[in-house]
Amino acid sequence: MVKQVDLKYGIAFGFAGFIIALAGMFYATGMLDLRFPAVIGAGFFGGGVLGSLVRRLNKKGEERKAGFIFLCIVLIAGIPSIAEYTYDILTGNWKIWKLISIFAFAYLISYEVFCVIKSEEVKK
Repeated sequence: MVKQVDLKYGIAFGFAGFIIALAGMFYATGMLDLRFPAVIGAGFFGGGVLGSLVRRLNKKGEERKAGFIFLCIVLIAGIPSIAEYTYDILTGNWKIWKLISIFAFAYLISYEVFCVIKSEEVKK
């Protein structure tokens, strides 16, 4: 369950991300299009809520739940990137940053799986 503090952090980061993206896009392109900053603001909102939630779980001593949430986020972002970059490398359109990204995501996923497995749930 999300607390009000988590939502307040998420809303603050969402508005900040929206304003920063809107200002940056206006200075870069000279026109205002609200679709791009809205996506950035939604990303900041989600990151603010999830970051606050994970922080609260870590403070309470529930590292397993916090690690599992972080593992899910890394999997959602990592699996499509690994698949796309692997396809690009196999078809000959490779760059060094794509290879580094594959190894970085694989390391993050394996590290988080290890952290979730070795953490113990708090028994009450």
